[in-house]
Amino acid sequence: MFKNILKSLWLPAILIFTLFGLAACSGASANNATPTPVDVTVTLTDFKIDSSITTFKVGVPYHFTITNNGSVNHEFDVMPPMSDPVSPETVLADSVAHVNQDQLNPGATATLDYTFTKAYPAGTLEFACHLPGHYEAGMHTGIVVTQ
Repeated sequence: MFKNILKSLWLPAILIFTLFGLAACSGASANNATPTPVDVTVTLTDFKIDSSITTFKVGVPYHFTITNNGSVNHEFDVMPPMSDPVSPETVLADSVAHVNQDQLNPGATATLDYTFTKAYPAGTLEFACHLPGHYEAGMHTGIVVTQ
């Protein structure tokens, strides 16, 4: 009789231990899940940049949706402030993130996924367009990146 009781408890015991093991594993992987990106809407016009967010945090993934509502091509750079004119090579070298003008024709929308890896206090980083004359016309806006 004792053998029959042990046999009847064997399968439920294995199932319970298996479920506890799976629950423990799923809890660990949930804590390591990649965070959902924060959506940022950026609108480019002739000659202004508007952004739904201008203060960012290190380590948070951001999904930028950049729309050119202007009548000419624009580019989108995340970089230190610079005076215009700046060579395309300098822009690419100094940008922490960049969307080229061929992706931002009038009416076009481009996306950019970016995670800031270090802090940038006020005045050290901005969104900008450095196509000839655009920056001088006011096409830049300061941002802040905090820890």
